[in-house]
Amino acid sequence: MSENVKIVRLDDYQLAYEVYGDGDTNILCFHGNSRSAEDFKFLARPNRKVISIHLFLHQYSTFSAHRIEDGSVHLDDVEKLLRKILENEKVEQFHWCAYSQGGLFSLSLFPLFAAHVKSFYLIAPDGLNNNSFYSRTQHQRWAQKLFKRWVKKPHELENVIKFLVKIKVLHPKMIEFIEFYTSDTKVLKMAHDTWKGFRNIRPDYQKIKETLDNFPDIRFNLIIGQFDKIITVKSAQRFLKKIGKDDRLLIIPHGHNVFKPEIQKELFYILEMK
Repeated sequence: MSENVKIVRLDDYQLAYEVYGDGDTNILCFHGNSRSAEDFKFLARPNRKVISIHLFLHQYSTFSAHRIEDGSVHLDDVEKLLRKILENEKVEQFHWCAYSQGGLFSLSLFPLFAAHVKSFYLIAPDGLNNNSFYSRTQHQRWAQKLFKRWVKKPHELENVIKFLVKIKVLHPKMIEFIEFYTSDTKVLKMAHDTWKGFRNIRPDYQKIKETLDNFPDIRFNLIIGQFDKIITVKSAQRFLKKIGKDDRLLIIPHGHNVFKPEIQKELFYILEMK
């Protein structure tokens, strides 16, 4: 285990995080599915302390297997664990940055921590639409059985996606996205387990709207890749309209994966954290 890794516990939960840099400026980060807390290491500077969370089922962040089946990963438990981290690191005020699946947790937790937040940056976040096909099928038994089958037979999933692309239901970019998961059974199983296990983590859009209205000093921005076919510009626009923040969208000329050296340099200057 890296010397940067620290752990907090609550019942059967174990939530790991890494700390990079030091200083009075604190940045809390949540990474995406199948990625790592190390994604945000590039934000650290001598005067900046980056606290980057390992999402559950990634690296050292774990819980009992039954929580995947019964969906008993609850927001109030995650809140308690996060408060432990902030207490351990002696953090009162912080900037918040989240990517992809980390955005689902961050959007859900944000109203509970807003009094401590200086800025809130979402990069291609999950959780923009609780009524999407992805979200609705998380609670459907037929979908759960089908996904479980595809973990054992990933070629079937590839064929389904290729067919949907062929009949123009999905964008061709989705083939590349799915092949990333189906090329590694461990990665595909993680996608299944997080999809199923996190099904009761849901952002409350009305609370988010009220929170941003009540804390107007929080710098809030949603960053989307112009060529992202996973979290699209249109989905971001619909979400921002829902919470009354139409002007908080920043479109960058990239796809979904923004954690590449040349893009990180661009992100560093976009994410204004002082």
